[in-house]
Amino acid sequence: MAAEVPGAPPRTTPPRTALAAAAVSLLLWAAVAAAGPSAASPDLGPGGGPPFDLGLHPSSAVVSVLLAASWLLGGTAVLLGLAAVGRGWRPRPGRVLLTGGLAALVVLLVPPVGSADHLSYAAYGRIAALGGDPYVQAPDAFAGGSDPVASAVRAPWRSTPSVYGPVGTALQALASLLGGPSVRATVWWGQALVVLAWTGAAFGLDRALRDRPAARARAGVLWTLNPLLLTVGAGGAHVDVLAGAAALAALLLAPRRPLLAGLALGVAVGTKLPYGAVAAGVVVAWVLARRRGDGPGAGLLLRGAVGALVVLVPAHVWAGAHAYDQTRTASRYVSLATVWRPLVEAGLPRGALLPGTLLLMAAVAALWWRRLVLDVPPDRQAAGVTAVLALGYLVAAPYELPWYDLLLWGPLALVAAAPVVLERVLVVRLTLLAVAYVPGLVEGMSPAVEAVTLGYRREAGPWIAWAALVAVLALPLLIGRRRVLACDGA
Repeated sequence: MAAEVPGAPPRTTPPRTALAAAAVSLLLWAAVAAAGPSAASPDLGPGGGPPFDLGLHPSSAVVSVLLAASWLLGGTAVLLGLAAVGRGWRPRPGRVLLTGGLAALVVLLVPPVGSADHLSYAAYGRIAALGGDPYVQAPDAFAGGSDPVASAVRAPWRSTPSVYGPVGTALQALASLLGGPSVRATVWWGQALVVLAWTGAAFGLDRALRDRPAARARAGVLWTLNPLLLTVGAGGAHVDVLAGAAALAALLLAPRRPLLAGLALGVAVGTKLPYGAVAAGVVVAWVLARRRGDGPGAGLLLRGAVGALVVLVPAHVWAGAHAYDQTRTASRYVSLATVWRPLVEAGLPRGALLPGTLLLMAAVAALWWRRLVLDVPPDRQAAGVTAVLALGYLVAAPYELPWYDLLLWGPLALVAAAPVVLERVLVVRLTLLAVAYVPGLVEGMSPAVEAVTLGYRREAGPWIAWAALVAVLALPLLIGRRRVLACDGA
């Protein structure tokens, strides 16, 4: 990112091409959502309230083309926005939040798109709200398979108990209590929680970076005005947004409000386990500060731990000891668009997945540690550690879906120190992987659409993942080499 020149007026001309691409991206996505049930958006059943759709039942070809165009434009908008920030664009205070809030409102009014995960959330919440155990009872077995909400789950998850943490399940149960026996209403209340979390994270980022105009503008591009992340994450009503927003809140609150930070951390980890990277970030940043001699006492960590336990202990007592049975099973899954899938198909034992993933994560951490942790100001080191761990996890995990990127983008926006080339690689990676999961459902595709979309996911997806992994591993070496040559030339 270009450095700001002291005393020089910032460039205030908005990047019109980037904003136009973002607006068209959101509109294309909203058109798919508003059109009604399709291969991209499952039927939510009757209901007169939100989310609203026109019931047009568009073809799988139409929604696939529109979604692919939406996400390609969304990725382009982010790249152009980052370039504008590098050239000096600094939006007026409040304008980014207002624009992002309007975009989030659009997402809230129409059905989720891109998967049927929200139906699984609704089912698990319904089971918990009615006194059942979503970690034991699969949706198709609950109430004899006759419950109006639990029975709406789509393949391949109908016979699968919950894989989500107990805090996430409790939030799903809250949405179920508000939505009652209506699938549409239950899904919408879950959407409302997700969109509220998204906008809360946007406000927190903007507030935390208000004294650093360049970092504030960059965070606006990476999160608040990011149509790709908004539609892939909040637009799918994914619980990853809840966990990502809570994780970001923990990072923002940790220096001055450790108890509240612990509460937020408990929500994040209790929703999805990988968000424990934030805890590692806070602890490592504290150790680094103590080594410099300017760190707070152990009381900060203790208060944070108390806050996390206040959330996690009752949640786990409520859920029971078997809450992670399905998570352990899922740890052996391999999704199509990952670096491991060709290797597993070639005969690699699944028992090698965990040590292989940890080895790759360690390599990513070793290569990026200085640039994202040691070379950043002390108040951003916790975010830097979290970003390094999240980066390694996302490029190395055997099971990876586009919305899992919520683990990375909040801390990355907060650390405000990543080389712009890394940001571009991550934008391109997310764009191409999002397109790989068009239209989103495993049902409802015509044979031609299935051949094209699943063919791209199976054949191109792993190579996209490999390219991203190689780029992430090579960039620190190339950047360092270029700096050495520049110094020698001087």
